[in-house]
Amino acid sequence: MAVCDDEPENHILLKRSFQQLSACTPYIFDVTYFLSGEELLQHYEEHGAHSFHILILDIEMGRVNGIETAKAIRSLPDREVQIIFLTSYPEYMIESFDVQTFHYLIKPVSYELFENKMLKLCSYILSSKWHVSIKTKDGQIVLRSSDIIAIVKAKHSVAQKQLEVITSQQRYTSIGTLSEYSNKPNYPLLLIHRSVIINMEHIRKFTSSSVIMSNQAEFPIGRSQAKYVKDTFARYMITQFRGRG
Repeated sequence: MAVCDDEPENHILLKRSFQQLSACTPYIFDVTYFLSGEELLQHYEEHGAHSFHILILDIEMGRVNGIETAKAIRSLPDREVQIIFLTSYPEYMIESFDVQTFHYLIKPVSYELFENKMLKLCSYILSSKWHVSIKTKDGQIVLRSSDIIAIVKAKHSVAQKQLEVITSQQRYTSIGTLSEYSNKPNYPLLLIHRSVIINMEHIRKFTSSSVIMSNQAEFPIGRSQAKYVKDTFARYMITQFRGRG
C-alpha cells in the first residue's frame, strides 16, 4: 500500500499506527511513503497500474492535490485500488467520491478510528473476487487474483501442508491446502490436477495432457478431468467476451 502526504510528520504518525495495528492483528502492512502526488504518479509510470492495493492520499498537497492524483491513477486504469482520503477540510468530501473513494477521514485521525476503518477495508478486500489472501509463516499476504498464475502443492513439505503460489512477479510459500482456493466460486482458479490449481486468465495453450501458462510453465491435467477442464475454460472465455461486449 502507499501513503501520499506532503507533511513528513504525518508519515511518522501513520507508521506508528500501522505498527500498532500489525501488533494486534494478523495483517502485515508493506507501506511505501510519498511526499507529493507527482512522486506517486512517477512510481506508477515506472511500475505500471495495480502497484498498490490501498492508497491513503492527503488532499491538500502542492501542485497536484490528492483528488487530481486519484483521478490520474483511476484513468490508467486502476479501478481496483482502494482509496482513503485524509484532509482537514470536509468540503472536499463530495468531490472525492468521483474517484470511488472507500472512505474519507478528517485530520487529526485518532488511532481508534484509523483501526476501525483499516480493519473494515482489509475485510472488504479479502472478501472481493479481485484479491486472494495467502497464509505464510510471517502472516497474511494479499495478492491480486489476476497476478496468480498457479498454486501447486510444494514438494517435500514436512510438518505443515505447504503450497507454492506462483505469480507474475515471484513465488510464495504458503501454508494451507488446495481446497481452500479451489472452492472459492468467484475466483478464476481451477483445479486441473490433484496437486495443481491454475488461473484461467493465464492459460495460453492446451496440449493433449497439459496446459501452458503465460509464464511458459506447463502443468499436467488429470486424465479424468481433461474434458471438465476444457469445458470450464470454454465457458469462462464466453463469459469474458460477453462482459467486454
